[in-house]
Amino acid sequence: MTETRRIQLHLGKCIEDLDKLYNVPDLKSKRATLLCKTAQKLFESAEEARAKGDEEYSYVYYMKYLRVIAFISKDKEYLKDKNYFNNMLGPKNPNKAIDAAEKLKISLIERYAKEQKAKRLMDIQENELIKQKIDENRKKAMDTIAAEPPPPTGLPGPDEVTIKSDQLYTILKNGKLKVMILDARPGKDYINSHINHPACISVPEECISPGQSANVLEQNLPSASRPVWAERASSELIVMLDWSSTTVIPGKPLHLLKTILLKWDIKVQYSRQPVALWGGYEDWLLKYPAFTTNPQAIPPSQDIMLDDMLGEIDYPNWSDLNPTPAVSRPISSEPVIDRASKSAAVELYAERSRNMQHILEQQELIADTSLTLEMQRIEAEQDWEKIRQQGETEHRDELRAMYQLREQEIISQLMQLENKQFDMEQENQSLREKLEDYQRREREEAAKLAESIARSHLAPSADNEAVATAREREAAARDVEAKRARIAAVTAQRVSLDRQREALETERKRKLAEAREKQKPNYKEEDTESYGSSTESANAALNRSQSSPNIAKVSSDEEEPVVPSFDRSTKPAKVAPSSELRQRDFEPVWADVGRGLTGLKNLGNTCYMNSIIQCLNNTAILVTYFCNGQYLEHVNRSHSTRGAIAEELAAVVRGLWSGQYRFIATKDLRNEVGKHQRTFRGSEQQDSHEFLTILMDWLHLDLQFSIKPPLKENLGASERAWHEYTKSKESLVLRLFYGQIKSTVRCCVCATHSATYDSFSNLSLELPPHASRCTLSDCLKLYLNGETIPGWNCPNCKDKRDAVKKLDISRLPPVLVIHFKRFYLDPKEYCNAFRKRQTYIDFPLENLDMRQFSLNCPGNPVYNLYAVSNHYGSMEGGHYTAYCKSSVYGKWYKYDDHLVTEISPSEVKSSAAYILFYTSCER
Repeated sequence: MTETRRIQLHLGKCIEDLDKLYNVPDLKSKRATLLCKTAQKLFESAEEARAKGDEEYSYVYYMKYLRVIAFISKDKEYLKDKNYFNNMLGPKNPNKAIDAAEKLKISLIERYAKEQKAKRLMDIQENELIKQKIDENRKKAMDTIAAEPPPPTGLPGPDEVTIKSDQLYTILKNGKLKVMILDARPGKDYINSHINHPACISVPEECISPGQSANVLEQNLPSASRPVWAERASSELIVMLDWSSTTVIPGKPLHLLKTILLKWDIKVQYSRQPVALWGGYEDWLLKYPAFTTNPQAIPPSQDIMLDDMLGEIDYPNWSDLNPTPAVSRPISSEPVIDRASKSAAVELYAERSRNMQHILEQQELIADTSLTLEMQRIEAEQDWEKIRQQGETEHRDELRAMYQLREQEIISQLMQLENKQFDMEQENQSLREKLEDYQRREREEAAKLAESIARSHLAPSADNEAVATAREREAAARDVEAKRARIAAVTAQRVSLDRQREALETERKRKLAEAREKQKPNYKEEDTESYGSSTESANAALNRSQSSPNIAKVSSDEEEPVVPSFDRSTKPAKVAPSSELRQRDFEPVWADVGRGLTGLKNLGNTCYMNSIIQCLNNTAILVTYFCNGQYLEHVNRSHSTRGAIAEELAAVVRGLWSGQYRFIATKDLRNEVGKHQRTFRGSEQQDSHEFLTILMDWLHLDLQFSIKPPLKENLGASERAWHEYTKSKESLVLRLFYGQIKSTVRCCVCATHSATYDSFSNLSLELPPHASRCTLSDCLKLYLNGETIPGWNCPNCKDKRDAVKKLDISRLPPVLVIHFKRFYLDPKEYCNAFRKRQTYIDFPLENLDMRQFSLNCPGNPVYNLYAVSNHYGSMEGGHYTAYCKSSVYGKWYKYDDHLVTEISPSEVKSSAAYILFYTSCER
């Protein structure tokens, strides 16, 4: 019988790597019967892998099998009835596994040794080749330098405000001039990558503000920048740069920095004004990546940077194109009431009185509900304190973990109760304004009615009618006052409870501080979730992303695979078994739950990741694509992540839709994400929007396939730009989530216009400033309204002109993701002081019509909401959850890490809404 062909080694580099993989979790809680079934599956997997020639997986499975067998042999049930369990396991299988594992180990040790030896020889050969190429390139460069004349070393003209990258490169290369480079990008961007020049320093954008002097700015600079900054007087050329500016725009960081240097730097007189690097660091990075500290840095997308350059302009809205016909109204501002009829006035008063009564009843209901929420918060605070103390005194790991899990649940509940109270206060404020308006109008009407009665000569019956009307007024007024008194009493009780809760929280913090002080030498911070009022949340500030990375343009000559087709009316079918051999440890908690209703364990501030995964897990077409295994046909190994992100997410989706787990852990996905993005590597809280944007780009690149390029002659401007962006490489993720924005810039003098197109995976919308309530329509109008650009280089006028920039949606995706910019930099605070807007945004759950906000886009412009990513708390400490509508059960569910509960549709709208997921597909 011929020997099975062995496949290439892929799981490790030595036998020690494999030894780390066959550990099994704690099996104390598992019954012997279940363990026997597990052992059988492991043995079968080992045999199957061995038959395929995969010695590594076969060895790991055999060793896992033997570990489980060793545990079963010590189980009480096994000792009672050995024959039964031995027959279940197969009497010959353990010995067979031992023999096979020993042979595999010997074979693998030999193969690893041969592979390492071959790799060393290959490395030596590659080093020799590299050395030869370096020598050849150096010789060519020397010959070229000798042949070419020396480049010019001139400075920019006295009237020039910018310098090109190639000109600056020439000056730096010659080294004859003393040049200082002031990098005015955000501090974290400078740390990530900057120009490799000794006198290039960080002047962080967040430290530059109007009215500053050079002395104040120097005090706010990073310590590494100050020594170089002190030498600015002797610099012959000072170059300022941001990410992509091509001019110095008033009010922006470069203009503010230039003003500080020229007007508010008393100690220094500059012989030459500072100049800006044309095109900013993005242009330098593109042309001279070798002269940067990190050539792999990703510039912010143009959408965000151009938004920052815009002013305001009164631009017509789409809704203005079809104005509603004007309704003729009386010229008088007074209500049209028949004053001759007293019954009409009485009826008007009665109607307003009923409206006032209704508002008061709503306020009364809100006051009662708010009181109930406050009591629940106090009860939760007390439970939290009790659980925390029990968790600190508990020494057994399993019970301590249980207490920590329960503590996270209570803290999450507290933050959501606080958010509900905030929403109710906003609603109560709206009702209070309506009530005051009714009262004002009622007083005016009462005065006019009294004047009418006083002027007329009433008959006795009319006098009786007036007296009856007055009595009705008095009775209604007493009823109103009684309801107000009750509302005031309930409000006072709530305020008292609120003070009691604050006292409990203060006392708890004091005790916690004392306990930590006593244990200070041995204290080690736990890697758990940071929430709003917890003292552990000091380092949990959200890392804000100001932009979304562009999708890399990857080209290859792959054969055209089958393009994925999907039926928008389909729902996720049965879960397809994974074709991947690698086993994942989801640390599952078993339970019989509905499909798609499995929670995700919090691995230490990973709620931001869990929230986004659950939203994607309820995108029906994407779930079908992962569960039926169709994605395996499109996994792209040429990208930097080598398809691993898509594979790990697919495994998680299959686990969530298996219906057999209460919750699972996403350790493998988190580790894979951390390999490729340092931000998500640690245990600090991160921004779910930043994670979503980067994840979308990864998935698109991981699942790319080539398509036949269309003829450009037959395409319009929008389609041509789209195909230039995709480079004939598409994916299901691209087709589902990506859309296109048209940006039109029009000169205010000659009306010359220029149009560009940019893609997006989500729309990031500003909120109306100083508004406690707004609508999604308000945010979209604010995003799409035209704005002015001062100093635009008009190609027709050949001069700098004021221009108008207008955004339009030129391509709507089937799945529309909308992000609200709730976090902003507070100018009243010091550097990096971000705040959160708690604005309540009213958004439709169904029938969001995007026709008024887009051009003539193909496809269905009407969307229904199916998922929301929520953020509770503040910048200092927050928590993420998800609200998702199941495509199987048609109900809304709340995904709070490992907890999944059903909610009513009325709970979906709240001031915690952060990212909305809409679909135009049938679910």
